[in-house]
Amino acid sequence: MKKGTLLVLCLFLVVGIGLYALDSEYYARTIYIEKVYPHQLGYKILYTTSKLDIAEAYIPHKWFSQSASKDGKLAKGEIQWGDDPSYPYMMIFWKNGKFSHVRLFLKKNMNDISWGSLNPTQDLTDKFNIEEPSLEF
Repeated sequence: MKKGTLLVLCLFLVVGIGLYALDSEYYARTIYIEKVYPHQLGYKILYTTSKLDIAEAYIPHKWFSQSASKDGKLAKGEIQWGDDPSYPYMMIFWKNGKFSHVRLFLKKNMNDISWGSLNPTQDLTDKFNIEEPSLEF
């Protein structure tokens, strides 16, 4: 009797998980950040790839606009400020295989070791003039 009840319970659990895990149009990837460099045009992000190499990404400030754009799309970027030990990291979202948006989870204390500084005379206009991030995994 107990084995039968346990078997039925396991069956419902497997079927329930299968129904809950339907395909989503979104795909997300979490990327751990080594260093964040604020700039007047955005954030330069150094992150670790799956091969344990350091790569860089540029995230423009214009992506963090709170209002919707003219075509009704939401902002391409969000920032969550905090002190969580898991910070800093970022989540990149794709919708139906195309870049959708990025969420940055950053330390609110800019004196934290995760923050750096860039040479203010360095021209990074071309690096921040992008429509989606160029990432290495």
